Amino acid sequence: MTVNISKADQQYVDDALTIEDEYESELAAVQVELTRFEVAPQEYAARRAEIAARAYFKLAEAHKRFLGRNN
Repeated sequence: MTVNISKADQQYVDDALTIEDEYESELAAVQVELTRFEVAPQEYAARRAEIAARAYFKLAEAHKRFLGRNN
C-alpha cells in the first residue's frame, strides 16, 4: 500500500519522530539513574514530568509549523 503524503506531512512526521526519540532517550537515562539509586523516586518523578512537558511543548511547536506549512 502506497500512501501519498505532502512534504508538510512528511516534515511533521519527521519532527514528531525526532521529538519522540529524544523523549525516550532522556527518559531512559533518568530511569537508569533510578535503578542505580542515583536519584530519589521523587526526583525521578519530577524529572520525568519535566521531560514530558518539554516533549509536549516541542510537539505543539511542530504542530504549529505543520499548520503553517499547510495553509
